[in-house]
Amino acid sequence: MSTALQTVSDTSLAPAGRVALQRLPRQQALWVGGTVGTAALAGISPLWAWAPEVALALALGVGAAMVNPQRIWSAPLVAAAVVGASLVLGWLSWPPILGAGAAAGAAATWLMPQRTDALDMVNGGLGGLTGAALGLWAAVVLVPSALPTALVAPLTAALVALVAAQGLVPVALRFDHGPQIPSLREVQSALRVTYRPPVLRALELHRHAGKHLPDRETRRGLAEVTNWVFQLQQTLQTLDSELAQIDPEHVEARIRACRELPEDIDDFTRERRHATAAHLERLLEHRKAIAIERDRTDALVDYALAFLEEARAGMAVAQRLPGEATPERLPEVLHRLRHHAQEGDTRRRTAREVDLAQVTS
Repeated sequence: MSTALQTVSDTSLAPAGRVALQRLPRQQALWVGGTVGTAALAGISPLWAWAPEVALALALGVGAAMVNPQRIWSAPLVAAAVVGASLVLGWLSWPPILGAGAAAGAAATWLMPQRTDALDMVNGGLGGLTGAALGLWAAVVLVPSALPTALVAPLTAALVALVAAQGLVPVALRFDHGPQIPSLREVQSALRVTYRPPVLRALELHRHAGKHLPDRETRRGLAEVTNWVFQLQQTLQTLDSELAQIDPEHVEARIRACRELPEDIDDFTRERRHATAAHLERLLEHRKAIAIERDRTDALVDYALAFLEEARAGMAVAQRLPGEATPERLPEVLHRLRHHAQEGDTRRRTAREVDLAQVTS
């Protein structure tokens, strides 16, 4: 197999969403670093001495917003939400760190590059709440109160953020042990425009079929097929790029030039030309192998989409429909309606007979 195919096998076919644990240490370091930096600024300003709970919540919120630098625009919103949660808990006479930790954990989960849902945010919030509370307890025990505020603030924030950031571990574990549906942003980032339609179609089919899926394992299986389409399109894009780099007509012309040599050429030059031709011939063989893999990948894309289309139609057929059973009171209702109809008809006949009798008399 050629180097190009090995590269595709190692990268494009790697399961998407399996790098959450690899990214986790960097995300946690960004969280701790942002928190410590903000706390250090608060420590040299009057804010920490005036309202340490608010300053700690602000530092924790800024740190949580650093989890995903690509969404740094959300830092003011996250910081405001964390400070607001801290103030609400303080107003309710509860420890403000609980609100700050829960809000920071939920916000950090929301900012993760993977697609998160409400349950992920709840898990992140609970992890952040527990970690922040334990971190503050450790800071109270370990950080000497005799130190100047400029040192107490970053040390306290470092311990709080270090433990609170562990709340991202359960979310990262879920990402690495379950199929992840690529987001629209991931599709646009990984694929060129011409390679996006099959993935967008797969996402649409998954969204419609997912409304009627009966159990968790079926949902996982459908998500795996949808993610497979995304991986196949990445592979197809890579293979097409490799094929575009090799012009067979130009390579064949070079081979002919290396084979058709004059009689008076020296032996060394003849050997190098023949060796060049041999390499170019193997290059064409590799191109044929890449073309075969490209056609196979394209066929698998059509196969996966057909599978999703059948699954969507199958779920529509399998769902419970109103026509499967008649209402329990339908016979009784029909009987009552018929009785009322008979009474109305009798009433009308009687009225007509009375009118006719009055006219004849």
